[in-house]
Amino acid sequence: MTDRERRQVGRPATIEAPRETILAHAASLFATMGYENTSLQDVARAVGISKAAVYHYFSTKQQIYDEIVVVMLQQLEAFVRERVEKAERSEDGIRAFMVAHATFMEENFTEFVTLLHGHGGTSRVRSPGEIAARDSYETVLRTMLQQAQDRGELNIDNVASASRAILSMLNWMSRWFRPDGERRAAEFAEDYFKLLYMGFKRR
Repeated sequence: MTDRERRQVGRPATIEAPRETILAHAASLFATMGYENTSLQDVARAVGISKAAVYHYFSTKQQIYDEIVVVMLQQLEAFVRERVEKAERSEDGIRAFMVAHATFMEENFTEFVTLLHGHGGTSRVRSPGEIAARDSYETVLRTMLQQAQDRGELNIDNVASASRAILSMLNWMSRWFRPDGERRAAEFAEDYFKLLYMGFKRR
Protein backbone atom coordinates (compact mmCIF):
# COMPACT_ATOMS: atom_id res chain seq x y z
CA MET A 1 0.00 0.00 0.00
CA THR A 2 1.36 3.43 -0.91
CA ASP A 3 1.44 6.43 1.48
CA ARG A 4 -1.40 8.01 -0.48
CA GLU A 5 -3.47 4.84 -0.14
CA ARG A 6 -2.78 4.70 3.60
CA ARG A 7 -4.08 8.24 3.98
CA GLN A 8 -7.26 7.30 2.11
CA VAL A 9 -8.03 4.07 3.92
CA GLY A 10 -10.25 5.87 6.40
CA ARG A 11 -12.57 7.04 3.63
CA PRO A 12 -15.48 4.60 3.17
CA ALA A 13 -16.59 3.61 -0.31
CA THR A 14 -19.49 5.67 -1.64
CA ILE A 15 -21.48 2.68 -2.86
CA GLU A 16 -24.52 0.91 -1.48
CA ALA A 17 -23.74 -2.15 0.70
CA PRO A 18 -19.99 -1.78 0.08
CA ARG A 19 -18.80 -4.94 1.85
CA GLU A 20 -21.35 -7.13 0.06
CA THR A 21 -20.61 -5.45 -3.27
CA ILE A 22 -16.86 -5.95 -2.89
CA LEU A 23 -17.36 -9.60 -1.96
CA ALA A 24 -19.65 -10.24 -4.94
CA HIS A 25 -17.24 -8.73 -7.47
CA ALA A 26 -14.24 -10.44 -5.86
CA ALA A 27 -16.01 -13.81 -6.00
CA SER A 28 -16.68 -13.34 -9.71
CA LEU A 29 -13.04 -12.44 -10.37
CA PHE A 30 -11.69 -15.32 -8.27
CA ALA A 31 -13.94 -17.76 -10.10
CA THR A 32 -13.06 -16.55 -13.60
CA MET A 33 -9.44 -15.38 -13.26
CA GLY A 34 -8.30 -17.43 -10.28
CA TYR A 35 -7.34 -16.20 -6.83
CA GLU A 36 -3.64 -15.84 -7.58
CA ASN A 37 -4.27 -13.89 -10.78
CA THR A 38 -6.66 -11.43 -9.17
CA SER A 39 -5.27 -8.35 -7.43
CA LEU A 40 -6.97 -5.94 -5.07
CA GLN A 41 -6.67 -3.37 -7.84
CA ASP A 42 -8.69 -5.70 -10.08
CA VAL A 43 -11.35 -5.93 -7.39
CA ALA A 44 -11.42 -2.16 -6.91
CA ARG A 45 -11.69 -1.59 -10.66
CA ALA A 46 -14.57 -4.06 -10.96
CA VAL A 47 -16.45 -2.38 -8.11
CA GLY A 48 -15.69 1.10 -9.43
CA ILE A 49 -13.84 2.39 -6.37
CA SER A 50 -10.22 3.04 -5.44
CA LYS A 51 -8.00 0.34 -4.01
CA ALA A 52 -7.74 2.48 -0.87
CA ALA A 53 -11.51 2.24 -0.49
CA VAL A 54 -11.25 -1.56 -0.61
CA TYR A 55 -8.67 -1.38 2.20
CA HIS A 56 -11.22 0.45 4.33
CA TYR A 57 -13.24 -2.78 4.51
CA PHE A 58 -10.67 -5.52 3.91
CA SER A 59 -6.98 -5.40 4.81
CA THR A 60 -5.93 -8.24 2.49
CA LYS A 61 -7.12 -10.30 -0.45
CA GLN A 62 -7.05 -13.36 1.79
CA GLN A 63 -9.51 -11.70 4.16
CA ILE A 64 -11.89 -11.11 1.25
CA TYR A 65 -11.64 -14.73 0.19
CA ASP A 66 -12.13 -16.06 3.72
CA GLU A 67 -15.25 -13.96 4.18
CA ILE A 68 -16.71 -15.10 0.86
CA VAL A 69 -16.29 -18.71 1.93
CA VAL A 70 -17.81 -18.25 5.40
CA VAL A 71 -20.76 -16.22 4.14
CA MET A 72 -21.51 -18.76 1.41
CA LEU A 73 -21.38 -21.68 3.83
CA GLN A 74 -23.69 -19.93 6.26
CA GLN A 75 -26.15 -19.06 3.50
CA LEU A 76 -25.97 -22.61 2.14
CA GLU A 77 -26.79 -24.08 5.54
CA ALA A 78 -29.72 -21.72 6.07
CA PHE A 79 -31.09 -22.50 2.59
CA VAL A 80 -30.78 -26.26 3.08
CA ARG A 81 -32.10 -26.33 6.65
CA GLU A 82 -35.27 -24.52 5.64
CA ARG A 83 -36.07 -27.28 3.15
CA VAL A 84 -34.90 -30.22 5.24
CA GLU A 85 -37.01 -29.19 8.23
CA LYS A 86 -40.18 -29.60 6.16
CA ALA A 87 -39.47 -33.29 5.53
CA GLU A 88 -41.34 -35.84 7.64
CA ARG A 89 -39.36 -38.96 6.67
CA SER A 90 -35.62 -39.62 6.60
CA GLU A 91 -35.78 -40.41 2.91
CA ASP A 92 -37.47 -37.09 2.17
CA GLY A 93 -34.99 -35.21 4.36
CA ILE A 94 -31.92 -36.65 2.64
CA ARG A 95 -33.44 -35.99 -0.79
CA ALA A 96 -34.31 -32.44 0.25
CA PHE A 97 -30.74 -31.89 1.46
CA MET A 98 -29.22 -33.03 -1.82
CA VAL A 99 -31.66 -31.15 -4.04
CA ALA A 100 -31.35 -27.96 -1.98
CA HIS A 101 -27.54 -28.15 -2.04
CA ALA A 102 -27.57 -28.47 -5.84
CA THR A 103 -30.16 -25.72 -6.24
CA PHE A 104 -28.14 -23.34 -4.09
CA MET A 105 -25.03 -24.12 -6.13
CA GLU A 106 -26.83 -23.27 -9.38
CA GLU A 107 -28.40 -20.08 -8.02
CA ASN A 108 -25.06 -18.89 -6.62
CA PHE A 109 -22.78 -20.52 -9.16
CA THR A 110 -19.95 -17.97 -9.29
CA GLU A 111 -19.64 -17.71 -5.54
CA PHE A 112 -19.94 -21.48 -5.16
CA VAL A 113 -17.08 -22.09 -7.57
CA THR A 114 -15.00 -19.67 -5.51
CA LEU A 115 -16.00 -21.47 -2.33
CA LEU A 116 -14.77 -24.83 -3.60
CA HIS A 117 -12.01 -24.08 -6.08
CA GLY A 118 -11.02 -20.46 -5.75
CA HIS A 119 -7.79 -20.64 -3.83
CA GLY A 120 -5.09 -23.17 -3.26
CA GLY A 121 -7.07 -26.40 -3.40
CA THR A 122 -6.66 -28.74 -0.44
CA SER A 123 -3.31 -27.25 0.58
CA ARG A 124 -4.56 -23.84 1.69
CA VAL A 125 -4.98 -22.91 5.33
CA ARG A 126 -8.64 -22.66 6.30
CA SER A 127 -9.77 -19.97 8.71
CA PRO A 128 -11.40 -20.93 12.03
CA GLY A 129 -14.63 -19.39 10.75
CA GLU A 130 -14.59 -21.58 7.65
CA ILE A 131 -13.87 -24.73 9.63
CA ALA A 132 -16.72 -23.98 12.04
CA ALA A 133 -19.13 -23.23 9.18
CA ARG A 134 -18.19 -26.40 7.30
CA ASP A 135 -18.55 -28.56 10.41
CA SER A 136 -21.94 -27.03 11.17
CA TYR A 137 -23.19 -27.71 7.64
CA GLU A 138 -21.89 -31.27 7.48
CA THR A 139 -23.53 -31.98 10.84
CA VAL A 140 -26.94 -31.37 9.25
CA LEU A 141 -26.40 -34.28 6.86
CA ARG A 142 -24.62 -36.56 9.31
CA THR A 143 -27.41 -36.16 11.85
CA MET A 144 -30.04 -37.23 9.33
CA LEU A 145 -27.98 -40.23 8.22
CA GLN A 146 -27.30 -41.28 11.81
CA GLN A 147 -30.96 -41.00 12.76
CA ALA A 148 -31.99 -43.10 9.76
CA GLN A 149 -29.32 -45.65 10.65
CA ASP A 150 -30.47 -45.78 14.28
CA ARG A 151 -34.05 -46.38 13.17
CA GLY A 152 -32.92 -49.28 11.02
CA GLU A 153 -33.88 -47.59 7.76
CA LEU A 154 -30.36 -47.49 6.30
CA ASN A 155 -27.39 -49.81 6.32
CA ILE A 156 -24.35 -47.57 6.74
CA ASP A 157 -21.09 -48.82 8.25
CA ASN A 158 -19.63 -45.33 8.69
CA VAL A 159 -21.88 -42.28 8.71
CA ALA A 160 -18.95 -39.85 8.31
CA SER A 161 -17.78 -41.64 5.16
CA ALA A 162 -21.31 -41.76 3.77
CA SER A 163 -21.72 -38.04 4.41
CA ARG A 164 -18.43 -37.26 2.66
CA ALA A 165 -19.46 -39.40 -0.33
CA ILE A 166 -22.72 -37.47 -0.71
CA LEU A 167 -21.07 -34.07 -0.38
CA SER A 168 -18.25 -35.05 -2.75
CA MET A 169 -20.73 -36.01 -5.46
CA LEU A 170 -22.68 -32.82 -5.02
CA ASN A 171 -19.66 -30.53 -4.85
CA TRP A 172 -17.96 -32.12 -7.86
CA MET A 173 -20.89 -30.93 -9.97
CA SER A 174 -19.39 -27.45 -9.86
CA ARG A 175 -16.54 -28.78 -12.02
CA TRP A 176 -18.74 -29.76 -14.94
CA PHE A 177 -22.24 -28.33 -14.44
CA ARG A 178 -23.28 -25.52 -16.77
CA PRO A 179 -26.05 -23.16 -15.59
CA ASP A 180 -27.07 -22.64 -19.24
CA GLY A 181 -27.34 -26.38 -19.89
CA GLU A 182 -30.52 -28.32 -20.61
CA ARG A 183 -30.81 -29.95 -17.16
CA ARG A 184 -31.01 -28.23 -13.81
CA ALA A 185 -28.66 -29.05 -10.98
CA ALA A 186 -31.58 -30.30 -8.88
CA GLU A 187 -32.30 -32.97 -11.51
CA PHE A 188 -28.78 -34.31 -11.24
CA ALA A 189 -29.11 -34.29 -7.47
CA GLU A 190 -32.26 -36.39 -7.78
CA ASP A 191 -30.28 -38.88 -9.89
CA TYR A 192 -27.57 -39.01 -7.25
CA PHE A 193 -30.11 -39.47 -4.48
CA LYS A 194 -31.69 -42.48 -6.19
CA LEU A 195 -28.28 -44.02 -6.77
CA LEU A 196 -27.00 -43.48 -3.23
CA TYR A 197 -30.15 -44.02 -1.23
CA MET A 198 -30.94 -47.33 -2.90
CA GLY A 199 -27.41 -48.43 -2.08
CA PHE A 200 -27.78 -47.38 1.57
CA LYS A 201 -31.32 -48.67 2.05
CA ARG A 202 -31.64 -51.68 4.32
CA ARG A 203 -33.09 -54.73 2.58
